[in-house]
Amino acid sequence: MTEETVLEAKRSLIRLEASDIPLNASLEWAIVAGDGSLLFETGAVVPDAIARDFMFRHFEPHRELREPAPELSGDEAAGDQPPTLEDIGLTIGARVGLRGTGGTGSAMYASRVIGFSTPRRNGERSLFVTQPLMAGFDPLDLAVGEQVDLVALTGRGVFRFACTVDATCREPFNYAVLSAPGAIRRLRTRKFARMPTRLAAHFRIDGDSVNTRQLGRVSDISPYGMSLTVAQATAHIGDRFKLSFQFNTDGVDVKIDTIAIVRHVGAPDPANQSAAYGLEFESLEPSQRIALKSFMAEHS
Repeated sequence: MTEETVLEAKRSLIRLEASDIPLNASLEWAIVAGDGSLLFETGAVVPDAIARDFMFRHFEPHRELREPAPELSGDEAAGDQPPTLEDIGLTIGARVGLRGTGGTGSAMYASRVIGFSTPRRNGERSLFVTQPLMAGFDPLDLAVGEQVDLVALTGRGVFRFACTVDATCREPFNYAVLSAPGAIRRLRTRKFARMPTRLAAHFRIDGDSVNTRQLGRVSDISPYGMSLTVAQATAHIGDRFKLSFQFNTDGVDVKIDTIAIVRHVGAPDPANQSAAYGLEFESLEPSQRIALKSFMAEHS
């Protein structure tokens, strides 16, 4: 999210006091953080004062005055020399995240590079990629002439670029021929150790039908797990959480719903009246992991 978008979003929000939030009753409006990220949706219930106090300690609760401002897709600052396909270091077999424009919203599907065309006089080469897939959804059908956005993570960094679908093929399997990449942008790279952050997350113990969704704060994150700060630690090592959180990378909103395994339960922190879980993602779609790495690269 760009700085201008954040400022516009703040203009459409009103800061809440603890007395504004009813306990154990359905909310008539959504509660969001200062950056617009969702804390409690309309109709959700803040169960008790412990949950409410946790929210105020770790976030800045607001409610919306009107519809939030639309996302602005700011361009990444380009270097002196825009990178080329050769600079990316993309190889056959590499995984890429692909987002179409034919009604797929911000969803990123996983694809794989299976080949390149012979270089043309200007050095450009087309890409051959497998049909994009995402678990729980039908394969993404691409249309000739459609523009698609791709994110690639290689040994040389994280790159984002656009292509046009030149052809779709059904034999010997489903794949697409994409134009030479255009508007290649390199995101800042970093080693993917856990990165401190402040994201809202919702979770509940998997398999517990009585347990309601709780609010937590993502204190640090990596492509493979996170530290989740909570009001009270009631789960045990080996338990599984149904976990959801969202973030924005390069102007695209990404929502992740996954299962996370509790690998560590921290001791309660009396000073902050909270505790922390060390979580490992049980599984992430390749496109989600690419998007998460892109998010970390942008904020390194």
